[in-house]
Amino acid sequence: MNPPRATTTLRAYRLLSRALAPLLLGWLWWRGRREPGYRERLAERLGHLPIEPSRFGGLWLHAASVGEVQAARPLIEALLRDWPEHAITVTTQTPTGAAALRATWGDRLAHRYAPIDTPGAVRRFLDRLQPQALVLVERELWPQWLFACAERALPVLLVNARLSESSARSYRRWPGLMAHAWPRLGVAAADAASAERLRDLGVAAEHTAVTGNLKFDVAPPEQAEPLSPALQARHLVVAGSTHEGDEAAWLDAWPGLREHHPQALLVLVPRHPQRFDAVAAELQRRGLPFARRSLGDAVSDRTAVLLIDAMGELMHWYRHASVCFVGGTIAPVGGHNPLEPMALGQAFLFGPHTANAQALFDDAQAAGAGLAVHDAATLAPAVHGALREPAAWAARGAVARGLVDTNRGATERTLAVVRARLGEVDPSTLVPVLTDTHGSDTLWHDPRTVRTERASGLFESDATTEHLATGSGRGQARLVHLDGHGLVLRHYRRGGLMARLSEDRFWREPAHLSRAMREFALLRLMRSWRLPVPAPALARHRPHGLVYSADIAVGLIEGSRNLVQRLQEAPPSPDDWASLGHAIRALHDRQVFHADLNAHNLLLDMQGRAWVVDFDKCAVRPGEAWKADNLARLQRSLRKEAARLQPFHWDESQWASLIAGYGPTPSAGGTTDSTP
Repeated sequence: MNPPRATTTLRAYRLLSRALAPLLLGWLWWRGRREPGYRERLAERLGHLPIEPSRFGGLWLHAASVGEVQAARPLIEALLRDWPEHAITVTTQTPTGAAALRATWGDRLAHRYAPIDTPGAVRRFLDRLQPQALVLVERELWPQWLFACAERALPVLLVNARLSESSARSYRRWPGLMAHAWPRLGVAAADAASAERLRDLGVAAEHTAVTGNLKFDVAPPEQAEPLSPALQARHLVVAGSTHEGDEAAWLDAWPGLREHHPQALLVLVPRHPQRFDAVAAELQRRGLPFARRSLGDAVSDRTAVLLIDAMGELMHWYRHASVCFVGGTIAPVGGHNPLEPMALGQAFLFGPHTANAQALFDDAQAAGAGLAVHDAATLAPAVHGALREPAAWAARGAVARGLVDTNRGATERTLAVVRARLGEVDPSTLVPVLTDTHGSDTLWHDPRTVRTERASGLFESDATTEHLATGSGRGQARLVHLDGHGLVLRHYRRGGLMARLSEDRFWREPAHLSRAMREFALLRLMRSWRLPVPAPALARHRPHGLVYSADIAVGLIEGSRNLVQRLQEAPPSPDDWASLGHAIRALHDRQVFHADLNAHNLLLDMQGRAWVVDFDKCAVRPGEAWKADNLARLQRSLRKEAARLQPFHWDESQWASLIAGYGPTPSAGGTTDSTP
């Protein structure tokens, strides 16, 4: 697929997002007066993450807030079976989402705040995290995020995808905003209707699967905290995840319900913690006797309402409820998660606003697990009926549990889609990278190969070394044996005209963007893809005022010779040429652009396996046309060496064997051509 092109609509969106960025940051600071979490790590919102190379090449999973974190729980646990903890980074937009993540996984998973959707913030974020894929949960489609990922050929997958008809209409109203995103997006949809809407917007049918709702697989807490004797004597009516409109309906209906059911206790669980005090003030204004959970207020016979002004307790109260209500449905929010009560075998009431999970609410209502109300007038008789006939209401609860059990399995189906989207990956190769500073030097190294105490002096080592031939012919590679490992050390040097001005100095830039660290990170990523490249061992960035120098050490490919050396000795076999073509194709299939693909940078080992080396200034990039240019560059290098060296066992007919191993070749226009 060709590189993305920004439409006029997207350019206008970028201008608007940049203009609004200071206002957004100011709003976060203002909101932090009541919720200090919004003031935490504001720099991350601008993409300024800590540099942790161990996380490079891992997964970026974004779950906006509490609901998305809860939905992602079973998928994250499944991913952790394959991926090391340090290779998964989870972002949220809200502090409550961050708190939900910590409550489940503690410090096992890294949390970062997601960048605002401006080009600069997103670029910095991706430069500092360098993931190999982005997994979005439910509806988090940010235009610039997706454009920046497309520029870097990063696969993006939307899991548990839900899209309402009103949201689809909004996207259709501004088609240029996401034109770059739809053809590249992979979708694991929660329901068939959402999948169809996304296909209509432009997501490829072959990239769309209906995997079911991940929330069906969220296991409820196993241990139930017992209720106090005072609460055991009451019939708990739990209104969960409520907003102002929900609470207004309940508080209008509750005095009348209390007259018929004096043992009933309304348990209000507001969705957002910043509203706890406002809800308490409203209860005070209405003159309803209430207790606050956070203050430890005792519940007496007079108490009409228990206000749960604490986070993370909703499932506890749903478990002990006589009647449950799912909030955000009388208030025009779109509805929160009905699977929370259903997973506990509880039927539930809900209002008319259910667009966030329309199919789920519809299925629950059709099965009898959910009962729709519209306002305070219809809410009161529904609650009255449930409390008056508890056996009938419990039967609805059994239906709810059966519906959940029938629909389990979305996690494994989603995981299969994720694996297919990522391609062949071996996450076990993404071992932690140790970072060190020695004077002004920054060092990254693989501790399996280079011990910390040896890292700082390796490039100045007095150990016996052997100079190796390299692609540039400048003799900058040395072979060193260290603790049983053969390492190839290379000092970065300039070529061409610039070498006359400065042999080995480059304009200063952050260490993680320097040539050595970029090559180290790319090699580590490619090794996770099982590509035929050497293993990175050590990288060094050394600043010198306004410039820097760099070095890298990679694992030796035992028993290998580069293609020029082989051609000077004897003609490679057709199988050797095919192996070389296959190795290049493996890189191209992963969109790896080699900036200097020449005969010196291709190796053949004693088993006839081909390897590719020297990835300075290389990168993963989108598009197809450059692949033909890559092959043409290699062919020119063979012709150049044939004119320069004697003997040199090369003739043009051998190129056909390499192309046979490569397969159909891309043309300059980005299509494929099977003609050599």
